[in-house]
Amino acid sequence: MEIKTIEKNGVTVVQICGRLDANTAPEAQEKIMPLIVSECCLVIDLKECDYISSAGLRLLLMIARQLPSKKGRCVLCGLSEEIRDIMEMTGFIQHFKTCDTLSTACEVIGKEKL
Repeated sequence: MEIKTIEKNGVTVVQICGRLDANTAPEAQEKIMPLIVSECCLVIDLKECDYISSAGLRLLLMIARQLPSKKGRCVLCGLSEEIRDIMEMTGFIQHFKTCDTLSTACEVIGKEKL
């Protein structure tokens, strides 16, 4: 797994490439959780994420639970059909706004800032 973080017009984009599972979720947590600061805008790009386990879902839930206390926002984008299905079946999808593309996600989260 590889995690890339870029800033784009006041939005922090976290790109997750590879598998988000029990072996990689702790590293992802170390890199992502410090990004949740006051009034943060996060886009988590899962376009290159080809697998997510319960440990990966747990990390996403941790992110969703931390955001309200910091008045932060998060949008997921690039979900594969398999990951979307898993998130819908488990109810995790209800905790996030989702978009098909990174550009749409950045646009949506930018409008929320207004």
